[in-house]
Amino acid sequence: MTDSARYRLAGAAGLLTGVLLLFNDLRREDLVPENAVTESIAPVPAVLALFALTGLYLWQRHTAGTLGLVAYALNLAGVAGLLVGEFASHFLFSDLSTTEVEALLEGRPRAGFLVIAAVFALGVVLFAIVSWRSFPRWAVALYAVGFVLAALRGAVPDLVVSVGFLLGSAGILGLSWTLWRAPSPAPAPSVVAAA
Repeated sequence: MTDSARYRLAGAAGLLTGVLLLFNDLRREDLVPENAVTESIAPVPAVLALFALTGLYLWQRHTAGTLGLVAYALNLAGVAGLLVGEFASHFLFSDLSTTEVEALLEGRPRAGFLVIAAVFALGVVLFAIVSWRSFPRWAVALYAVGFVLAALRGAVPDLVVSVGFLLGSAGILGLSWTLWRAPSPAPAPSVVAAA
């Protein structure tokens, strides 16, 4: 498989991530019925996002430098943590009462989810900083603002989180479209030898 094909595949994963995140947001807002099928879709965008983020990072790795690698690692770790949270919410906690779920999420589990949210938010911000020159700025801005708002789930009203997912989904769609449309990254900057 060529590099271009890999970037296109990562772009397709990102496009599907954006669409499924929008679907999940519609479900959370009761615009799509909530049932076993629609709930089982909830963790899928996080799985796809792992592939999309890897493609986005590799596409710009020559210009992103060390900060880009750190941003990618934090963003990836945050998304992996969100995957755990989504799986727990929709597969482990779904048959429990609100009181039982709240009891389970006290102490260390709550602290763990807060750390996941913080790592994700930091990764999103750093990834946006490194991506500012490589991708369409409107997509980077929507990605950053949207997913930082979404990372505040539990600390802000549900409407703010929903708007965050809407903006972040639009951002990931824009970033992923770049990979799909232009699967060859810009060449690495050349170093001019001192004369």
